[in-house]
Amino acid sequence: MTRPWTEIHLAKKAEQLERIPVEWRLTPDFLAKHADTIDLRPLVAESGILSEQELAITVLDATALAEQVAAGVYSAVETVTAYCKRAAVAQQLANCLTEIMFRDAIEEAKKLDEIYKTTGKTVGALHGVPMTFKECFHVKGYDASDGYITRTFDPSTYDSYLIELVRAAGAVVIAKTNTPQTMLVAEADNNVFGRTRNPVVSHLTCGGSSGGEGSAVAIGGSALGIGTDVGGSIRVPAACNGIYGYKPTNGILPMQGFAASNWKGMNTGVPAVAGPMARSARDLTLLSRTVRSLQPWKGDPAVIPRIFEQGITRPADKKPVIGVVYSSGLTPHPPVLRAIREAAEKLAAAGYEVKDFVPVDYAEIRAVTAELFTIDGLSYPKRELEAAGEPVVPSVQSIGFWGRPAKTPEQMWELGAKKGAFQKEMLDRWQQAGIDLVLCPAGPHTAVKPSEWAFDHYTVAWNAMDYPAVIIPFTTADPEKDPRATDFKPLSADDERIQAQYEPELMAGAPVALQFVGSRMSDAQLLADVEVLDAILNN
Repeated sequence: MTRPWTEIHLAKKAEQLERIPVEWRLTPDFLAKHADTIDLRPLVAESGILSEQELAITVLDATALAEQVAAGVYSAVETVTAYCKRAAVAQQLANCLTEIMFRDAIEEAKKLDEIYKTTGKTVGALHGVPMTFKECFHVKGYDASDGYITRTFDPSTYDSYLIELVRAAGAVVIAKTNTPQTMLVAEADNNVFGRTRNPVVSHLTCGGSSGGEGSAVAIGGSALGIGTDVGGSIRVPAACNGIYGYKPTNGILPMQGFAASNWKGMNTGVPAVAGPMARSARDLTLLSRTVRSLQPWKGDPAVIPRIFEQGITRPADKKPVIGVVYSSGLTPHPPVLRAIREAAEKLAAAGYEVKDFVPVDYAEIRAVTAELFTIDGLSYPKRELEAAGEPVVPSVQSIGFWGRPAKTPEQMWELGAKKGAFQKEMLDRWQQAGIDLVLCPAGPHTAVKPSEWAFDHYTVAWNAMDYPAVIIPFTTADPEKDPRATDFKPLSADDERIQAQYEPELMAGAPVALQFVGSRMSDAQLLADVEVLDAILNN
């Protein structure tokens, strides 16, 4: 690199600010006044940047918003402008965006309005819906740095396939969102853009690696977002920020042409998948059905034709049998255990058969996936950081992958065999239990202090199994309801470390999520089930 990384960082931050119109910028006094505010979400209205109509537009979920635009209640320009303004405020409060595309987005909205005016019809199911995408997707004319200093100021020359598809359905991409250095971290912090804040509890982590996406959706800066997930990267930030997130089975939604954060074509044996992050369960279905309706298998050879379209396989009058996992590998914090217990009780009271389920031990699965994720010893990120002279950020160190050595081919084969054996054992346990869904934690804790989310046991297990999973928000941490456990007996040194992180007062108000998991390729059924279950659990 010809310039110090610090200069490149400052240049990139200056570019971000330039892309926010002056009239949408918060004053230094406003930012200083709210520097220690915990819940950032009310500050959007308090800022005075958005009109009453714009505030009304930006509180709708994507499904309602698409209906209003299709009905002519709001134009695409009104809708996209409102969301661009809200995303601008979100960026200044939470630092959740990377590439800001407001000018192009509003021009695209004008074209959509002209089509609607001329034909009386929408372009597609997402007509006029403002969307954000995780940084690791290409948008022509904008960087896809993935948080690497070496990859800044190098605009993409094409759009990722999923970007093409949502645009074909009428969506308008307004920005990309922040990710961690190396991408393999449950945080969103790097030397290009800095650290993203959690807008619900700003002193806690936003999660990751789709952390910027989780933050943007939670504060209302995006009507519908797209993240990716290889170990929990959609589900962890969805849980941390109190929103909905869906990790599909591999082959359901396209990843063709995404901006890899590692060696192109590297196969760890645990595939990354793309999925929606949203404000409602029905929005997860909207995005998935819309993309699948465009036959993405015609553009991405990894997408499986017609499997999602088989749809609902269980009779409508038959409720799913739900297996509950309270703990595996690591002991969850008190708010998480309470949430799972209360959810199980509520579902049982609603007439569902609920039974305990013992999965393959999450710690055993995680021991294998941690080695698979580092088969190259993280040679790509180490090369990029060295080339720029940029330091490793704290969250990369704390998650424990950085120092793992590269594997030999023989070791890789052995790890793959272990993963296959776990898949067979999990399938057998699932069948023997006679369950349709699993209800389990999204993690061993709620959002923790920045850089302290170190273990992905509760999410990565389902990546390794290749089972679809959905996160729904359910409750919040409450010091009175969730005192420290008095009978805790650590399962391991890691378990003791996790439990020591629990600070009831610090975590007060943090979202507590539920994770629902379906069997492999049961995605359409899982999404339908979750909509029903969400209505029961959150009414």
